[in-house]
Amino acid sequence: MGRFKTLMLEYGPLALVTNYAIFGLVLVGFYFAIKLGFQPSSAGEQAGSWAAAYAASQVVKPLRLAAVFVLTPLIARIPPVARFIERNKHKWSF
Repeated sequence: MGRFKTLMLEYGPLALVTNYAIFGLVLVGFYFAIKLGFQPSSAGEQAGSWAAAYAASQVVKPLRLAAVFVLTPLIARIPPVARFIERNKHKWSF
């Protein structure tokens, strides 16, 4: 958690956006992978698919966080993103 706070201090909201974007992609990816394996026919089974996708996304949490630590500095190098970070760096002092 300390490394994530350091990442937040350096890149601000970009680290959070990257984290939630990767989480969303992983969650939806697992959901569709589960859906391809079987066809739920009721709302309860539909909710079960989302629960299983969430559980699977929590299993790969260390890999997701590693991706956040790798991708956030790379995304921050994109010129418009870099300008945004420089303009707003003073606003997110934790």
